[in-house]
Amino acid sequence: MLRGLYSAASGMFSLERRQETLSNNLANAQTPGFKKDDTVMRAFPKLLIERIQDFTENIPGTSNLQIPGQGVRVGELTNGVYAQERIPSFTQGTFVQSDLPLDVAIEDQNIPLQMVNGRTVKPAAFFAVELPDGTIGYTRNGKWDLDANGNLVTSEGYRVLGADHKPIQITGSIQKEDLNINAEGQLIAKTNDPTKTTNLGQIGIVIVQNPYDLTRQGNNVYKSENPLPFMQDNGGANPGVSLHQGFIEQSNVDLGQTMTDMMTTVRAYEANQKVIGAYNQSLEQLYSVGKMNG
Repeated sequence: MLRGLYSAASGMFSLERRQETLSNNLANAQTPGFKKDDTVMRAFPKLLIERIQDFTENIPGTSNLQIPGQGVRVGELTNGVYAQERIPSFTQGTFVQSDLPLDVAIEDQNIPLQMVNGRTVKPAAFFAVELPDGTIGYTRNGKWDLDANGNLVTSEGYRVLGADHKPIQITGSIQKEDLNINAEGQLIAKTNDPTKTTNLGQIGIVIVQNPYDLTRQGNNVYKSENPLPFMQDNGGANPGVSLHQGFIEQSNVDLGQTMTDMMTTVRAYEANQKVIGAYNQSLEQLYSVGKMNG
């Protein structure tokens, strides 16, 4: 009976973690470039139950002596489930046109698939940003602005890195409206002479061959155990990656599906609660009977 309690309780714990993941996805449905997490539910290893000492044989000169017999398979015992991990989904979100000069979206659907440890994996492209501790983070959030020092920064205040691994800084009298970002990430500024332009550098882009190796750090930023090379480090090759100025990549959270999953999770949680309630009533009755007989 207690095994049933443990199974129901493990289900409730797992469903609670799944609901937390869905709630986080829903809270970030409007965060540019956010990638949703999917909760993986796994079953605990099953136990094989066998019945032994299955019969009693009378031996002359002795009382009834129990002799071990052959094991008889009863069946399998399931020990409940657990939420093993959260796996991000790196599918590309929908592009929304904002017409703002410092809004940039990455299109990476044309990156060829790669074989990683014998499995086919879809690489993903990210912007490289400098975190407050000086390390490099990776984000899909292309909603940028200029800080007081002319640094190109994300909405969280992280400085955007260029192809030279240094923060991009817009100096002089150049205004945001004068900036043009082409598909390769080149920042080109207009000048007073309409026939001339100024090249201010190139946006640093990182292509992660296996994005599932990244670790989510919060604020829509991922990190890698080892620094990853920039796309421009390999001779500036552009393997299916292009930038779109004036567009924002929305999160890949499906609001309707997320709400449906949350309601399904709540109902499953309530079902496990009822199971525990039923076991609790049975234990109370068993205790009452034992107390009366005692």
